[in-house]
Amino acid sequence: MNIVIIGQGAIGLLWYHHLAKSSKNAVSLFCSSRTTFIPSHYGFTDINLQSDELALTVADNAAFTDAELILICVKSYQVKAVIEALKSKISAHVIIVFCHNGMGACHNLADLQQSCLTLLTTHGCKINSPFHAQHTGLGHCDLGSIHGKISPLMRANITSTLEQALPTLTFTNDIKTKQWLKLAINCVINPLTAVENIDNGQLLDERFTPIITELISEIITVAVYEDVKFNFDELQEKIMQVAKNTAKNCSSMRSDMLQQRKTEIDYINGYIVSLAKKSGIPVPKNEKLVQLVKALSQVD
Repeated sequence: MNIVIIGQGAIGLLWYHHLAKSSKNAVSLFCSSRTTFIPSHYGFTDINLQSDELALTVADNAAFTDAELILICVKSYQVKAVIEALKSKISAHVIIVFCHNGMGACHNLADLQQSCLTLLTTHGCKINSPFHAQHTGLGHCDLGSIHGKISPLMRANITSTLEQALPTLTFTNDIKTKQWLKLAINCVINPLTAVENIDNGQLLDERFTPIITELISEIITVAVYEDVKFNFDELQEKIMQVAKNTAKNCSSMRSDMLQQRKTEIDYINGYIVSLAKKSGIPVPKNEKLVQLVKALSQVD
């Protein structure tokens, strides 16, 4: 399959590395316009801490023209600009797959001819240095349609290609619920670890129980208006299990703040706040976290 991956961050390099392993795939990477230097090789440290340096194929105009699949692995606030830039480069038949945190970045797809999917992953990965990624934790991926129609054959082909590259992966017809589950997890773990400057596992401390409880209650209330229903105890258990499983991890939002990068708060807790305002629902704890993250992050 001809595949172009957009974004040289941790997840972009993770997918590039695993998809490029197969001789059945022609994979190229398109880097941010802000990138001043693109090396001929990239570094990758696998889950067993084995490091390697491999050749990097950079996407050119021909790669976009021939692409059957475009995997967009950028920050949520960069999605809109990427979509606009793509429109003049790609065919109407290419499948676009979005892989980013948060929700709300892909709500304006109505004028896109291309069919679009979203890819959610719990695999852990981090950037050790520019163009060197490290796979830090095994996880699962969920794939689902969010715009347009995709033939059963193409759906099966894409699902098989991605699953063979980075197991495990499932295509689901209920991707919205999966998106909301990941959003809920991110709404608790990301801002609290960023504001407190702590690893994920430290959220298991009882002093965080009241704020976590209130955040979950607000999220559940807003989710109902989007026809998504959660059980409080089950959702709380899921969130705390993720915090436990990733105890030593630095959340993406905390990492962004420590490195003085723009955060995705507007597409995580900010998305909850936006929906709540439309429905007249008070969500003071989510609002407070949005304000705190923006106050602590000079680039937001």
